[in-house]
Amino acid sequence: MLSPAFFQLARGGMIAALAAAAMLTSALAQEPDSVIAIEPVEVRVLGSAIGTGTPYPISIVTGSQLTRGTSSIFIEEALRAVPGVQIHNRFNLAQGERIVIRGAGPRAQFGVRGIRILVDGIPATLPDGQATLDHLDLAGLVRVEALRGPNATLYGNAAGGVLHFRTADPASGPTQLGLRWTGGTLGSTSGAGGVGSVRNGMWTLEGSATGAVGDLGYRVGVTHTDFDGYRRNPVADDGSTFGAGTRATLNSTLTLPLGDGTLRVVANGVDLDADNPGSLAADAIDDDRDAWRGNVNQRTRKEARQGQLGLSWTGTVRGTTSEFATWGIRRELYNPIPSAVIDLARNAGGARALVKGNIPVGGTAALGWGAGVESEFQRDTRFNYSNSGGAPGSLTLDQRERVSANGVFVQARLDAGDGISVLAGGRYDHVSFEVDDYLLGGPDDSGGRTMNAFSPSLGVVVAPWNRLELYGSIGRSFETPTTTELANRPSGAGGFNPDLGPQTGVTIEGGARYTLSDEVRLEAAVFNTELRNQLVPFTVPGADDRDYYRNAAESRSRGWEFSADWRIMPELSSRVAWTMVDAVFTQYRTEDGAVYTGNDVPGLAPNRVDGLLLYQRGITFFELRGLWQDQMPVDDAGASTSPSFFVMDARIGAEGLALAGTRLSPFLGVANLLDATYNSSVVPNAFGRRYFEPGPPRTFRIGVGLTWGG
Repeated sequence: MLSPAFFQLARGGMIAALAAAAMLTSALAQEPDSVIAIEPVEVRVLGSAIGTGTPYPISIVTGSQLTRGTSSIFIEEALRAVPGVQIHNRFNLAQGERIVIRGAGPRAQFGVRGIRILVDGIPATLPDGQATLDHLDLAGLVRVEALRGPNATLYGNAAGGVLHFRTADPASGPTQLGLRWTGGTLGSTSGAGGVGSVRNGMWTLEGSATGAVGDLGYRVGVTHTDFDGYRRNPVADDGSTFGAGTRATLNSTLTLPLGDGTLRVVANGVDLDADNPGSLAADAIDDDRDAWRGNVNQRTRKEARQGQLGLSWTGTVRGTTSEFATWGIRRELYNPIPSAVIDLARNAGGARALVKGNIPVGGTAALGWGAGVESEFQRDTRFNYSNSGGAPGSLTLDQRERVSANGVFVQARLDAGDGISVLAGGRYDHVSFEVDDYLLGGPDDSGGRTMNAFSPSLGVVVAPWNRLELYGSIGRSFETPTTTELANRPSGAGGFNPDLGPQTGVTIEGGARYTLSDEVRLEAAVFNTELRNQLVPFTVPGADDRDYYRNAAESRSRGWEFSADWRIMPELSSRVAWTMVDAVFTQYRTEDGAVYTGNDVPGLAPNRVDGLLLYQRGITFFELRGLWQDQMPVDDAGASTSPSFFVMDARIGAEGLALAGTRLSPFLGVANLLDATYNSSVVPNAFGRRYFEPGPPRTFRIGVGLTWGG
């Protein structure tokens, strides 16, 4: 754990650096990509009836910052310098990126946990709280809203934070066609004796078409990614890599007027096939960044096919603003891990209805209200086999799993005048889990679990003068175990773990938004979260890369966030975000007598500073990004940490260069510019002390986008 003296030195140094950056940097004449604004702006993550004058910290990233010079492979390239949000890029298509908002999400072994994810208004988070983002159209992103704190009042289960990804609406004019190619390298590896050096490549090809036919708007985008990886294959030992993957996605959107509103139809699909190189112990990490030998021998990988269809309608019904949405998902997963082969088929879906209105109160006050209901289902057919070199062996689990989640919520906002607003809400959720055990030759482990939660919240916003806004809130959150967490039992039994329940939390936070001038905008927030019955992962011998869970702890996460946007000179801008999280177990004793009370919660970086410097003149741009991350605890016992690191990326290019009826957008990017050796992600409490996932060496990419018509 870092000493108080180090924190004082680091804070002093960073404050000095920020002050220097303020004198040396500036912002563009146009609106910056990340906006900290006091004037009302529609915020979809909280419902359109509520603007930025909210008692919650919200970050909004828009425009070309999300796609400019990126490879369109990783979310981490798009979401940068957002306070409170840590994206730990595993550079592993089989596992996905680990996203943490404050203290929510660090235990995710794959996908996203503890955070509610929406894409174009359709949940990507399933009823049991698990989310995957393989299908996300990174090339089509136009807006991301991050609610940096719990909001179970609106979203229920696993809403320790909320991310809403919004892709481009269909164009309203003639057809516009787009084509974009990106290629690059991920350093090199060498075979035995340094012979046989090879280049590890990655490339992405994207195509899109958008336009309108009468009142019907359409947009279709297809993307294919081929990723060789950079983790050396220690079994072949010939310079080849293990960790390659391919991903193909199709995303389409239709919009058309219907009644007194607009109907939006979203359909997407993904076909993913990727190897999983695994994590390493500290003494196994070297310049070759090997894959884990056990993963190579057992051919660990992920093959996933998913299709999703969603419909949403927004408009007015008898003078009341209304939103209705329904969606359905089909997912097929074949997933060999070192200890087992998992074969899963999933059907899921749901519906949500929300109505909103405003009522005048007195001469100057107004009451805005919203109420809604939500119902979701999930049906899984799960087979587990022993792993025989990547092929299924004997059947060890055969069960059908069902999840039903129903919630009702209400929220009201009173704008009392004199710059004072009060927001209050509440939600009740009922989540049921049922399992039918079909495995022959053993006990019948069929059964069910029911988990209920009431989640109230209360917040106040005060604007004592035009450029300053103060806010504070208190709210309750909850998070159920997922079906995978319930089904993974150390005893090897089927059914669901009868001893595993939901974790609950209470968060108190406050903050300030200050517009120093039209060119400088600042935001600061402080928070404290108390969690009870915290879900904690652990591993057992003989089951590598499989996490089991227990309600082992109570914890406290407190900290602060600071962000700043500067717009001082016409062609130069900067954005800085600094997040500090102090997360410790306040009560934690395991069944075998180990006491971890007072230890840091693993998987969270206590300090993280992320900054961007952008120079833009006409259609050309140059962007420099730096990320410093504090050393990170990786186990409950506090015996190991992942070292601190600093990485720097650079991008340069042009957007919309006119040439013979075509608009070109060429770019060049270098990631890990200083060729740092660092761990890009960790696996908390991994068996065999294999906590670390090494990041790639210096990476180059080049690309060009072409646009016709429109």
